[in-house]
Amino acid sequence: MTCALVFLLFSALPQLDLRASAAFFDPATRRFVLDGWPPAEALRNAVWNLSIVVALAALALSLVAALRRSRRVLGVPFRAWAYVVAVYALAVGVLVENLLKRGWGRARPPQITEFGGEAAFTPVNVLSGACVRNCSFVSGEVAGAVALSLGLAVLLAWAGPRLPGALRAPLWALTLAAPVFVMAQRFLSGRHFLSDVLLAALFTGLVAAVLALVFRPFPGGVDNPGDSP
Repeated sequence: MTCALVFLLFSALPQLDLRASAAFFDPATRRFVLDGWPPAEALRNAVWNLSIVVALAALALSLVAALRRSRRVLGVPFRAWAYVVAVYALAVGVLVENLLKRGWGRARPPQITEFGGEAAFTPVNVLSGACVRNCSFVSGEVAGAVALSLGLAVLLAWAGPRLPGALRAPLWALTLAAPVFVMAQRFLSGRHFLSDVLLAALFTGLVAAVLALVFRPFPGGVDNPGDSP
């Protein structure tokens, strides 16, 4: 429902995207406020690299868990590892990177005439040919950050009780802060419109919620005593 409401809002009021981006754009320099700022870029790259590591680790460990008699690795059951893999594969890989970014063709903010480019602005409900690859709708890095957050949440739910208390709060803070930071960085650097980052997070969350009904990745999700953390 939230996905549909946000999509309809930006479809009915496309000027929201333009006004939001214009608020953080300097016409004199033709740059957005966080465009190229080294600390934000470094942290953004760190989150992206961590997301790749988590995706590959979950894939490898899900295969190991599937081959074990206990179907567990590091105390985490196969269904939890497989859930993380499915979120990355279906939400980030299939939906965002292949269907939306390749199919929608929406130009990024610096590419449109309002911000010094040559392409025409298009609302979220309009398919466009203004961009042919790596397009603006929706943000792949936001989708990856949300998948990272969900993956860490699943792992912390299983491993949390065994972790030192001093580590739990920082790890949960990282889990919650990563997608928020990436959403802000991608928008404030002008790489995406506000609707791009919001809908990337919502679409990824929606796919993850549907997959959770199938995999039941959190402790207590399956009536199996051996799955207790």
